[in-house]
Amino acid sequence: MVFWEKRMEAVRDCISRSEPPLMSVDEMRRVIETMGKEAYNTLGFYEKKAAAVRDVLIEKGVFDAGELAARIERVRERRETAIKDLPDSFDHRHDHDDIKDDDPTPSEYSVISEAVYDCLVDKGLLSAETVGRMIERMEKAGPALGARIVARAWTIPGFKKTLLQDSKAALLEIGVKPLEAQFVVLENTPEIHNVIVCTLCSCYPRSILGAPPAWYVSKAYRSRVVHEPRAVLAEFGTEIGNNIEVRVHDSTADLRYMVLPMRPSGTEGWNGEELGELVNRDSLIGVTTATRPEGEGKDG
Repeated sequence: MVFWEKRMEAVRDCISRSEPPLMSVDEMRRVIETMGKEAYNTLGFYEKKAAAVRDVLIEKGVFDAGELAARIERVRERRETAIKDLPDSFDHRHDHDDIKDDDPTPSEYSVISEAVYDCLVDKGLLSAETVGRMIERMEKAGPALGARIVARAWTIPGFKKTLLQDSKAALLEIGVKPLEAQFVVLENTPEIHNVIVCTLCSCYPRSILGAPPAWYVSKAYRSRVVHEPRAVLAEFGTEIGNNIEVRVHDSTADLRYMVLPMRPSGTEGWNGEELGELVNRDSLIGVTTATRPEGEGKDG
């Protein structure tokens, strides 16, 4: 995610959690799902979100189309002025060959999202500080946090029990506050393999696992994992025996899931950091398992 995408996601999150909410996830989803075929197939994930947030807020009278259009022109002028004011050359006395432009070819929707953000801030409906904190939280979330939670559940039976019974309460015990209305951890066992999806759009435990992978929000995954989950898992290299029940859990705007994979055998005595290295994003979604790397480990 480049910066404008992070801010777009943070704005969307903030305005859906405000009191009263300026926009619901379902309202955004409705606009996205009713886009014309060409727009739906050509716009990127966050471009669709920017368009949907814009349309919903105009529809609800938060600002009108003319007001937003004027703001968009101001954003364009501001960007052009900033580029003109850049010096022709720099002398930092060191190389920056390893640093890439955050957004080398900015999308038109980055301008739209910035204009929406400016309008909301100017109207006092959003603050830069709130959005900044949300972006910071998003950047801290990710598979590493999920792996730490899993490793703790593997090594502390009491924590695991609470995690499966009341996931949010368990996470609060270790200083992690899920922002989702409902958050449920599903345990994989020798008899049951769980996998998560959002069949309508991209609902995902972002406050815990960060942004979802591109394939998770694709139409192919959203439709196929429901109808042929074993075939989809096999494409990820995960073969599930016919004696194991595969359960597909559909996330919603209010309910998000995370999978607790089974602990690999031969890891007795491993500490939390070592165990966490066996867990990746895909195993937290359920399309793969936590697997001990071949030839690695204490006795590898």
